[in-house]
Amino acid sequence: MLLEEQEGRWFVDLSTEQKAFFLAKLGHQLTVVARNSYQAQTENLEKPTQLRQVNEIQHRVLACLSQILAGDCETSFQESMASFVLQQSDGELGELTHWAWLETKQRISQ
Repeated sequence: MLLEEQEGRWFVDLSTEQKAFFLAKLGHQLTVVARNSYQAQTENLEKPTQLRQVNEIQHRVLACLSQILAGDCETSFQESMASFVLQQSDGELGELTHWAWLETKQRISQ
């Protein structure tokens, strides 16, 4: 079984409250990931493609959070969250999104 499948199943098995907390925290961690795309302490954007991809990931993460809070989120969409976050063609971004997922997972497991 792929890591993304394992993590997707792990996420689905969380309580509604844990899912909401996880997605909110993950959204925050993804803002940290996005910082990798621009030059620190400037307005210069160094990796626009990477920033756009982080934005797309956040869009899906926050859509899932919104649907979960509304009580209307399909299990298949929930399972796909891990793939949306962890499967990145950009190796550097993949490392960063793995960090964000695992860091978030660790925080809710405490």
